[in-house]
Amino acid sequence: MARDSSDFAQHSSERAMQAANFGMNWSREFAEQTFGQSRQAVDAFLRVTRKMAEDFESQASVVREHMTSLTQKTLSNTMDYGEKLSRAKEPQEFAQCQSEFLARQAQTIADQTKEFSQKFQKAAQLFASNASNVMAEATRRSEEAVSNIASRAEQASKRRAEA
Repeated sequence: MARDSSDFAQHSSERAMQAANFGMNWSREFAEQTFGQSRQAVDAFLRVTRKMAEDFESQASVVREHMTSLTQKTLSNTMDYGEKLSRAKEPQEFAQCQSEFLARQAQTIADQTKEFSQKFQKAAQLFASNASNVMAEATRRSEEAVSNIASRAEQASKRRAEA
């Protein structure tokens, strides 16, 4: 009887050790996979952030160039106006210079505003498209990671049930 109880105790302790090892191995595999997928998610997030920052910088550059161009044109118009005004000899010439100047400034601003709104609209569409594509990819990867984790958990549960 003592032999049976010591065999039983040894067998029980071996089974307990196997179960503990299985549990530790499963936990380690699960943690490794989870950390790997978390790293991929963080990397994807950083790529998205970097892409959005690059897009924003690009848009800021377009705005800066446009505003610089508008400033140059309006200053050029102003200088031309000043030169013509300095040569005016009669009040009618003064009025004509001022009328031409205001018309040119208004036309310059209207043209630049139209061009800028077209560029801005195109840029906004591109930005939205890029952001949408990146978010769709991130969502797809997240869903894939969740599915992989669930599948692994299910497989581990089956193995544990079989053991």
